[in-house]
Amino acid sequence: MQQAAQAFLPDASQIETIPGHPDIVRVTAPDGQWRVRRWPAATPDSDVTFSHEVLEIAQRANPGIVPALRLTPHEPAADAVRIDGHLYDAQRWLPGAPPEGAELAWPTADDRLDVPVAIPHEAFTQVITSLGKLHAATEGLSTTKGAPSAALGMLPGAVEAAQRRQVSALRSRARVEPAIQRWLATGERLLATATPVIEEATERGNLSTAVLHLGMWPAHVLLEGERVSGILGWERSAIGSPLLDLAQATVRLRGWTDDAVETTVGYYSDIRDLTPEERRLFPAVAALDVVATTGRLLEQTFISGHGDRPPTPLRSAVEMMIRSMNAVERSLLGPIERKKRVWDYTRPSHRPRGGSSRDRRS
Repeated sequence: MQQAAQAFLPDASQIETIPGHPDIVRVTAPDGQWRVRRWPAATPDSDVTFSHEVLEIAQRANPGIVPALRLTPHEPAADAVRIDGHLYDAQRWLPGAPPEGAELAWPTADDRLDVPVAIPHEAFTQVITSLGKLHAATEGLSTTKGAPSAALGMLPGAVEAAQRRQVSALRSRARVEPAIQRWLATGERLLATATPVIEEATERGNLSTAVLHLGMWPAHVLLEGERVSGILGWERSAIGSPLLDLAQATVRLRGWTDDAVETTVGYYSDIRDLTPEERRLFPAVAALDVVATTGRLLEQTFISGHGDRPPTPLRSAVEMMIRSMNAVERSLLGPIERKKRVWDYTRPSHRPRGGSSRDRRS
């Protein structure tokens, strides 16, 4: 990490490690502070190149909240260096901090766990607007050959495979953990309902694609008060349906509610249109994301801790996801069709025939 920092910032005055993030250092230089990152060893050069291309376009579309890349001072300048089989890059260190509770030390003090948490409404609208600008600005890259892909049609199979593994790991704890019981029951129903909806839509083949962020976690959103000061986590950028980003953002940054969905669709549509089919498909995509996110969180909560009681913020995050699962299920099913009511004004209570007062809806 020191070698990489020196490669990008030979005049660095300080290099700081980041607790829980062994692949990142904070570097202080005369022109400010920078984040030097080590990519996983198996990362192809093409993925790093694509991520940097996306980052530059996103930075122009969202100046100030997307970090700028640092080039090496050598000739020719480079935006990545390879040291001992790893690629490294450097990005501007942005101001602000993630929302409280977005990252927890679990199961040990050296580990860091990303968790969903509801960010302020104003910040959420800024994130959705930023995604709209990203998708609109990168549509020209959506046909780039060899670019990382996140095909929507692959989502059901990937979530189902992850769920099978998670069910196997969590089933023994289900007897004593109500949250796991609720995830097991609701998750099965969501998969059964959402999968055919997505499969039918992808078979028709008329869905739009764009370049996606694909890492919408609260820990990647930097705040100063209720204002977004930065968006991090661009390493997973790939080409796919914009609904994947919108589902992640809604579920993980706010929780799935009618108000959150209305905010997402409204603010996003101010920047980039969603087709009627995409609007209908949105709850199905969110259903699969919330099943996968909740399963991952439950696994990390109850298996990684080796029997220790999870901290309250982690349990609160699980409860937030369970509520989102129930709300997404209602969105998928839609309003329940009821028989037309026939009012009998000769009856003293003026109740509709064929039902008790609990059945009445204005």
